[in-house]
Amino acid sequence: MKHKKINKEVIMKKQKLYLVCILVIGVIVSGCAPSMRVPVTRPAEINLRGINKIAIGEISGNCGQEMYDLLTSKLFESGKFDVLDRANLDKIMKEHNLTLGGAVDEKTAAKMGELVGAASLVFGNVSLCKYEEKKTVGIPWTDKDGGYHKAHYVTGTAKITVTFKVVGMQTGKILAAKTISKEATDYNSADNRWPESPNGDAIKDTARNGTIAAFMKMISPYTEYVSVTFAENDSKVPEMAQGVNYAKKGMWNEALENFKTATQKNPAHAGAWFNLGLAYEYTSMFKEAEAAFNEANKIKPCDECMNEIANTRLLAAERKKLEEQGVIAK
Repeated sequence: MKHKKINKEVIMKKQKLYLVCILVIGVIVSGCAPSMRVPVTRPAEINLRGINKIAIGEISGNCGQEMYDLLTSKLFESGKFDVLDRANLDKIMKEHNLTLGGAVDEKTAAKMGELVGAASLVFGNVSLCKYEEKKTVGIPWTDKDGGYHKAHYVTGTAKITVTFKVVGMQTGKILAAKTISKEATDYNSADNRWPESPNGDAIKDTARNGTIAAFMKMISPYTEYVSVTFAENDSKVPEMAQGVNYAKKGMWNEALENFKTATQKNPAHAGAWFNLGLAYEYTSMFKEAEAAFNEANKIKPCDECMNEIANTRLLAAERKKLEEQGVIAK
């Protein structure tokens, strides 16, 4: 059976957390800033525009085959590339008396490009792939009945480091090279005895999947969800709550109109300007967003305003990259 830490320190922390939760609940009941999660498309680290095929070369080293299989699977699942696996690639190479190694010269690459079209070739080397377990004990303590307790832990840790290279098959030039390291850990605990070992296979899978996920972000745009917190609703400015409700439904244009109305009726309301900035920000109207945040900050200086200005500039730069990568129209 899996147990959590059982000692005085944890009990005291839980008691403090309980008190904090009560305070937080009180704040929420009295009114707090509404928030939501918003999908944001991030650009790939390298621009593979015009390249619709990925050929998977050798991934050497310990755990290399596992990484190869997982990479092949994830590339297929993404649906963003035609995937040419090693078996098919070797067949093509053999038919044309070509050899495939970790280094591809320009002549060989040009010939490969003629055979398979615009494609990138992925190589990898696993320099670290290990799993280890460690046993530790907690601080002994005595309960109110005089019972003795000491928590025992078995912690499993998986570490993996892979260097990936992406090579243009028509030029033989390295488009990108990156070393990715991931670590995953989990533990089991028991009172006054050693627990069973945690699921080592699951821990190793987590580390491997994290490595491949990081590589996929390197070659392909991806979506992540970010937390967006609006200014606290004001009963005197009903358009603010209306705008937030529209935003939560994904109706950002309607939200934008409500926040505009709120600022027109209440030009000295910092919260209304802040929410207008968010609506502009997530409809890719970055200049307007920055102007609205600046206005909110002028009325009532706030760190959140400056943070959103920085985030607006980041999103503007990322949008430019997405346009260059052909993900969205200019």
